[in-house]
Formats: sequence, C-alpha cells, structure tokens
Amino acid sequence: MPRLPLPASRLRPAASGPRPAAPYTDLASVYDRLMADIEYDDWAAFILRTAERRGFAGGALLDLGCGTGNATLPMWELGYEVEGLDASPAMLAVARRKLPGIAFHHDTFEEFTLPRRFDLVYSVFDALNNLLDEAAFSRCLTRVREHLVPGGVFMFDVNTPAGLRELWQGGVSEGWADDVYYRWTHSYDEATGLATVEAYCDTSADASAQSGFTEVHQERGYAAADLVRLLAAAGFEDVAVIEYPDGEPASLDAERVWAVAGSP
Repeated sequence: MPRLPLPASRLRPAASGPRPAAPYTDLASVYDRLMADIEYDDWAAFILRTAERRGFAGGALLDLGCGTGNATLPMWELGYEVEGLDASPAMLAVARRKLPGIAFHHDTFEEFTLPRRFDLVYSVFDALNNLLDEAAFSRCLTRVREHLVPGGVFMFDVNTPAGLRELWQGGVSEGWADDVYYRWTHSYDEATGLATVEAYCDTSADASAQSGFTEVHQERGYAAADLVRLLAAAGFEDVAVIEYPDGEPASLDAERVWAVAGSP
C-alpha cells in the first residue's frame, strides 16, 4: 500500500458509485503515473549493496511481485540478468510493453515454479504484505528458497502492523498524479490484523462523469520478530531485519522494514 502524497489543492468531492475492479487490474493502467516519484533506483542500490555484503557477486536476479516492472528496470539498466514474476496479468502486460527484452512470468507467490535458480531474489513496495496469513507467507518462502542457488540472497520489504494501523493521517490520501485523480481510504481491523484500502482512481477532469474505478486491497503487517521466525522455519540462514537506507537493525516501532536472508 503506497504512502501517496496529500496535495492541498484540486481536490474534489467524494466519488459515488465508481466502477468496481479486481485488485491490480484497472490500477495497472495508471499505476506508473501514481508511482512516478517512488525511489526505485535507490531501493535497487540498497538491495545490491546489502546483498554484496552477504557475498552476492552477480548472477541471475528475480523480481518477485514485479508489477509493472518499476523495480526490474534499474537492475536491467545496471546490466544484471533479471526476470520478473507477478500474479496480475494486467500489471505484467504493462511490464512487458516497457521491457520487452525481459522474461516476465505470471504466477502466484505461493505456487510459482520456474526452470532455473537465482543468485538474488528481491521484492519491494510491500508486495509480500499481500500474503494475508502466515501459512501463505511460509509457502512463499518455501518457493523462494527452492529457487535460490546455494548461498543465494533473498531480500524484501514489508509494512509492519505499526505501519498499517496508521497508513495515512485521517485514513485518506487524495490528490492528483499527472492526470490521475485518486482518493484512497484506509481502515485497520485489530481483530484480524488486516488493513483495507479502497483505491478510487479517475482520469476524467469532470468529477460528475464518474468514469473512475475502485479497487479494494488488503494487506497483513509482519513484525520483525515474525519475519525472523518465519524465515528461519523455512530454512533460511543469517536472517536480519533492517531499515532503509542505512541498513541498521530495525527499531521496534518501525513502520516499514527490510528482511535479508541467505540460502544454505
């Protein structure tokens, strides 16, 4: 769930009756405009820097939950052999148009099977928070470990429960990104531990046209201690939970953390 900016101008009344859409379907057509200011290049550098400290010296990369390829692109530009995997055909269609020379795979985090192993598997922008319980998260970890070479590195970021409780001040993020109007509302259920975002987007300048769509997204937060436990149970070694950008151990109140682990 991105922390979208909250501009103070050009806001409109709350939309009524927008067309519903499945998660990561219609959003694919406007996603890159919404995320134009996200620091994907810096994240890629952070991943590589951290992985190199773990012995990564090049090789094949897999961008898990690659979406439209925004975190795949900087690795490719740096000369790495990188592939992407995502569960959304619509997001992958955008990625393939942008990066026709890269192999993109359509599969789920829990079930993917690819014909090769990788030296580095990475996942960014809380993609793994879409795994809504620990059983699903563990199945994903098993698939990742089976796709890493011995000594390979797995690195990813997640929102913590603290981050999902208060995603945006007032529970709303609203504004314009290029020609896309967005109004995203957030709620958190303490009983289930799930955060829900209703993401309304519209490219019409006329608020009365009601040409937009709404996607409903859910995420589960994972605390540092949970990540260490789950990664160790899946057979990973040298597990650490750190914060961007300095790589220091994550604080107890961190809203977003990065986990890094090695394959035996």
